[in-house]
Amino acid sequence: MVKMSKKFSTKELIFIAVMSAFLFAVNFSIGSWVIVISGIPGSSVFVTGITNLIVVTFVALSLKRFGSITLLYFIYGILSLPTNMNGGPPGFVWKVPIMALTALSMESVFHFMGYTKKSFIFSLPALAASGLLLYLGAYYFLGMPEFETIAKVWLVMLVVVMIMGCIGIQIGFLLYNKLKDKPLLKQFT
Repeated sequence: MVKMSKKFSTKELIFIAVMSAFLFAVNFSIGSWVIVISGIPGSSVFVTGITNLIVVTFVALSLKRFGSITLLYFIYGILSLPTNMNGGPPGFVWKVPIMALTALSMESVFHFMGYTKKSFIFSLPALAASGLLLYLGAYYFLGMPEFETIAKVWLVMLVVVMIMGCIGIQIGFLLYNKLKDKPLLKQFT
C-alpha cells in the first residue's frame, strides 16, 4: 500500500534521518579513500553505488512514501557538505539540490510503478543518467577542471553505477524481506 498523505509522521522523519546518517557514515568511511586515490570526483560510486542503493531500496520499501528518498538524499547531501563525497561541486547550492533532483528522478519511477523489484530496476537508469547529467552540467557551468576528467570516463561510470546499483537493489530487497516483520522496523513504519 502506497501512502499518499501530505505530511510525514515524526517516526517516519526520524527513520529517514537515521538512515541518512547511517548512509553518510558508511559511505564516508569506505568511499572517500576511492576519490583520494583516483583523483576523480564521484569515483566513490564504484563502492558506494552498492551502499546507496541498499539504503534507498530499504527505506523506499519500508515507508512506501513518495518524497522519502528525496528527503533521504537531501539530508544526506547536507551531511556530506563539508566532504568531497557525492561528486558534486562544493557548496549547498550545487551539491544538495543535485542530489535531491537525482533522487526524485528515481523515486518518481518506482513510486508510479508500485515499489516492485521491476520498478527499482527501471528507476536505476533514471538515477544514473540524471545524476551524471546534472553533475556534468554543474561542472561545465562552473568551468571546473573536473568536467574534463568526468567527461573522459562518463560511460564507465554509468556502467559501473548500473552494475553496482543492481547489486545494491538486490541486497536492499533481501535486507527488507529479512527485517520487515521485526518490531524495531515496525516501530518506525
